[in-house]
Amino acid sequence: MIFRDEFNKIARLFKPKDKLLNKIYFSISSEGYGHSSRAIAISTKLDKKNYLIGTYGYALERLKEHGIPCQKISQELEFVGQDGAFDVAKTIVKNQGWVVKFNKLVDEEVDIIRNSGASCVVADGRMVPVMAAEKLKLPCITITNQSAFYPFFQQDNWLVKLLGVSFDSWMRMYLSSTEEILIPDFPPPYTVCLPNLSHNRKIMKRTRFVGPLVNFDINSVPLIQRNTDKPYVVVSLGGHAYRRPLFDCILAVAERMPEVDFEIFTFFEAEKIPSNVSIKGMIGDISPYLKTADLVIAQAGHSTAMEILSLGKPSVIVPDLNQIEQENNARRMAELQVSEVVTHKNLTVQKLYDCTQKVMKDDKYKKHAQFFATMSLELDAKSKVADILSEYAMRLRRY
Repeated sequence: MIFRDEFNKIARLFKPKDKLLNKIYFSISSEGYGHSSRAIAISTKLDKKNYLIGTYGYALERLKEHGIPCQKISQELEFVGQDGAFDVAKTIVKNQGWVVKFNKLVDEEVDIIRNSGASCVVADGRMVPVMAAEKLKLPCITITNQSAFYPFFQQDNWLVKLLGVSFDSWMRMYLSSTEEILIPDFPPPYTVCLPNLSHNRKIMKRTRFVGPLVNFDINSVPLIQRNTDKPYVVVSLGGHAYRRPLFDCILAVAERMPEVDFEIFTFFEAEKIPSNVSIKGMIGDISPYLKTADLVIAQAGHSTAMEILSLGKPSVIVPDLNQIEQENNARRMAELQVSEVVTHKNLTVQKLYDCTQKVMKDDKYKKHAQFFATMSLELDAKSKVADILSEYAMRLRRY
């Protein structure tokens, strides 16, 4: 007893007066839906005092709506596209002064990291924070669903292909300078984004498959109230002009399937809408509709794929035209037998009708999709990633 009292007295002398925060700085791209979705997902498992997110544009506004601590940063690259396809050549021309700009952006991000007091940096869709972390000698984690980049350049002319080889090499160096590369997808052999990942060993040995980072709690997503027991198809379409042919095909398919209700989330309008079709604008959280659906029709963006599978829904996937990443994702979902795929090249009313009927009538698609929903729950990616980042944030502070 005497020894214990003396031990406690001495231990109190060494007890830190202030608890150190595991401060994490996220730097995320605003190009596309997925980067901000992943950041929102991880933030639900972190104390607001322990992180800051830097972004811009749409992602910044989205984070503010969720009450997430965030700060405006500069855009790295201006991407140029046409008819839904990424135009490599025009993007290169648009960003020809990028090297000079890049150094300024690194200095800007160094100042933000210092002022935030962060001891760990997370890069999602951006290169600048990796270099900023290197400059400050801080641990840096990359979150990405793509670590191979040359496929983007394969459909262009020889000069762009040559630049693509250099860019792919530079990206390998950039990824290899991070402590870990977290893939927000199911582990192999169930990985949807597998064709988009590098086989370079320096990158592979840093890669960890953590599971889908969806910005909703799977068990807490409510079902929507419906006035009918008819089968229910949810279509997520957006409003890009190049998706108009798909919208018109869906209306025609719905007209041939009066026994099924269709709910379409889009900005498109039509003069003649079948009685079993409801058209809604885009909303902030589509997950209750996805959870209620018997079938989902959507594009093959990675975050969309993870949401559909985490909710255990079979689908018909129509990848955007000339989007190599989406085409790869769609092919994998077909291989995993959770989806049927319709490409824009073979998009007809008959083809879309046949695929929709096939997925709705064959129980294997639903069974396989529910297997992924169970796996998503078991992986608990949000908690896992929050623990990984918090551990890295403490590495230097332990000294």
